[in-house]
Amino acid sequence: MKKTRLSLRLPKGRDLSIQIAMILLGIIGFFMIISASMTTNTSAQALGLVAAKQFAFLFVGYIGYIVFARMFNIMFFKRHIIPLAAGLFVSLLFPLFFPAVNGAQAWIQLPLGMTIQPSEFAKLGAIILLAVYIGDVRGKNIRLSDLIQVPFYYIGATILLIILIQKDTGTGVVLFVMVVFEFLMAGHKKLIPLQVTIVVLILITVLLSFLVLSPAGIYFVKNVLNLPSYMVSRFENTINPFINKYGSGYQLVNGLVAFVKGGWSGVGFGKSLQKYGYLPAAKTDFILAVLAEEFGFLGVALVVALYFTLIYRLLKHALNANNEKTRMVLVGIAMYIFSHFVLNVGGVTALIPLTGVPLLLLSSGGSSTLSIMFGLGIAQALIVKQNRQELET
Repeated sequence: MKKTRLSLRLPKGRDLSIQIAMILLGIIGFFMIISASMTTNTSAQALGLVAAKQFAFLFVGYIGYIVFARMFNIMFFKRHIIPLAAGLFVSLLFPLFFPAVNGAQAWIQLPLGMTIQPSEFAKLGAIILLAVYIGDVRGKNIRLSDLIQVPFYYIGATILLIILIQKDTGTGVVLFVMVVFEFLMAGHKKLIPLQVTIVVLILITVLLSFLVLSPAGIYFVKNVLNLPSYMVSRFENTINPFINKYGSGYQLVNGLVAFVKGGWSGVGFGKSLQKYGYLPAAKTDFILAVLAEEFGFLGVALVVALYFTLIYRLLKHALNANNEKTRMVLVGIAMYIFSHFVLNVGGVTALIPLTGVPLLLLSSGGSSTLSIMFGLGIAQALIVKQNRQELET
């Protein structure tokens, strides 16, 4: 019998643009996390530990990327979707037994000061679950309720758990955006009325968001919706962060200062001043502000171009896919990246309220780094399969 062995060689037919963009973002993120950690009270030993941890995340993430690119099979997930989905959902309950971090109970504490955030991996689970249950049902005689109830009950419960119990609004919003746009890719004729309704609701939501970011809107969310004060302050800071520049708008104001200081080409690697106490979340939510100060507009433009490459290539392959499950998964992963990018960049530039969402592959955070690299490995597996089918026809 022929022995099978695990190979770490990437399969032929993968998208090199996606791979290069991912690697470059990972490298940029690695050095920016080191730079953002260079503060007056940081020892060489502590800085080395930061570098070692991030390198370990990138290394494990890249190994996982290769493994998923070679071995991912959506039919395996279809056969085992119920136990996998149940296990993933149960894992979201574990963080409730650990202390909250910045008000959110979303992390499981591990030895050596490590943590894991199950909700990051729930994003990939939701993408695959939706594709498995709704993908490739075009032409089948099936009731609408039977078509959508399982994934929507599961995903809906997951979103509610993350937002209401874990108090992690940003992750809940990302998950919602991902699955909505992925759902719009499904081709069953019975889904068309619901899809049209969703598009209309999206347009209404966009229009209402502009109204909310006004004095009248602030009054509405504060006195009518009765939102918590910390959420109201995020809306207020988006309109004018300088109102609370020494309070809730402190970090946002200093992030904007970092963008201005950077100019066209920045002050140089490691020379950011805003990271010295002015940006408490310098290596996480506000990593782009540090990058903008040190490398200026040109550095930010490079990062934007790399994210655009990832999203564009994923959507291009999705539109060319002849398999609906493939199309839905690729769109889901593209929206995963897009939603993180918009929420993070929009938040640190005061275009939208801050949500605490990291910038994938740049911000410090092992769970988000591993999740997106695994997700891109899944995307490569589907792209390779699609390219091989095209060669055979």
